[in-house]
Amino acid sequence: MLLLLYVVIALLQFFLLRLVINSIFSLQENIGFFSSEGNHACIAFLYSCLLTRGIANVSGDMDSEDLPLMGAHGYCTQEMVNLMLSGRAVSNTFDGTTVLDGGEGGGGAVLRGIRRRCDVGLLSLFEHFMSCRVGEHLKTPRWPVWVVCSESHFSVLFSMEAGVEAASRADRGPIDLVYFDGLARQEEPVVLTVDTSRLAPRLAGGDGEDQDLVPPLEHCIRTKWRDAAVDWNGSEKIL
Repeated sequence: MLLLLYVVIALLQFFLLRLVINSIFSLQENIGFFSSEGNHACIAFLYSCLLTRGIANVSGDMDSEDLPLMGAHGYCTQEMVNLMLSGRAVSNTFDGTTVLDGGEGGGGAVLRGIRRRCDVGLLSLFEHFMSCRVGEHLKTPRWPVWVVCSESHFSVLFSMEAGVEAASRADRGPIDLVYFDGLARQEEPVVLTVDTSRLAPRLAGGDGEDQDLVPPLEHCIRTKWRDAAVDWNGSEKIL
């Protein structure tokens, strides 16, 4: 019986390895589809997410089944972002589920959020403006990579050092984060140093920076590392 179990495990590992190798070969053979000018890689990725989750499941994930994945002016909705980050097209960014007055059986609305810790996280300018709440399942992902929802489009923050995703003011000092904006035509990396041991300048009034001169990216960063000082290390601030 034990030998049979070993054989089954070995076969599963073999087929999994074969699947990974075939996927790598497929990407190499079709790399032009993903990298050529005017490609349709993003929409293909969306179709892949939809078909993997299943159309009926995607519709059932949402707070209301008639919500779209594509919003006004061609912008993706929060449901689409959550589908790509968490595998479920839920409508909210907080952790778990919130049931409003009345309960599930009493006619109360059920608001679905992120069920478990994601591989890639999310930081949102909307949280700075108190329009939403991003839970720890997105703020503290398994890997130090965050999609940044700021102003009119999405960008990416990441660290080359494992473990910074769980850092707080209490347990470490400066953290280096690399910022990438696919629409900005960056010629060189923008490296930000987030110092959780130092307070940021006052953001309004008194002796600090004027609120309008604080880059939106810094507001996003401080939704996770509250009040941390952000050094752009000589790069021009993106206002």
